[in-house]
Amino acid sequence: KIDFALVAKEAKQEPKYTENPDKAPETSWSGSNYGGQSEETSGVVAILEMVAEDLQGQMSTGRADDAGAQEMFKKEYGTMKETLDKQMAIKLAKEKGLSDVNAQKLDMEEHKDSKSADKGAEAGLEQAIYQDCSWVKTHFNTRRDQRKVEMDGLVEAKGYLAGVESGEEVI
Repeated sequence: KIDFALVAKEAKQEPKYTENPDKAPETSWSGSNYGGQSEETSGVVAILEMVAEDLQGQMSTGRADDAGAQEMFKKEYGTMKETLDKQMAIKLAKEKGLSDVNAQKLDMEEHKDSKSADKGAEAGLEQAIYQDCSWVKTHFNTRRDQRKVEMDGLVEAKGYLAGVESGEEVI
């Protein structure tokens, strides 16, 4: 602990003024012999000079650090910009590829729809042909018999006509 009672005793005493209130008191610093209290102020001045030197040094170091950091930033920024440009190019290529695949998919779907429509039309044609030709199954025998009768009739008619030409008597 600091004893403040001793500090109060060592404190300087105030100068005493003369009795004439209009007259300024005599000073001891008038003349060229006055050295002042240089001992007391030199410590403070030295501290201020040291603070100023430290600030100057910190400012120089800070500027150098900032310049280095700025260079590093520019270098990293350039690298990151190149990476971004490459990634954007890859993205564009992938998007183009995707659009090509989507176009192929759309073409294939249209082709599939066309083939499905063709298949449906073929099924309809098959049904129509089946209906057109199925009567043959049910009417073949009767038509064969009718054709046979017709052929026989034609042979008979031919024979008749052949007989008329030869001069035979026709019944």
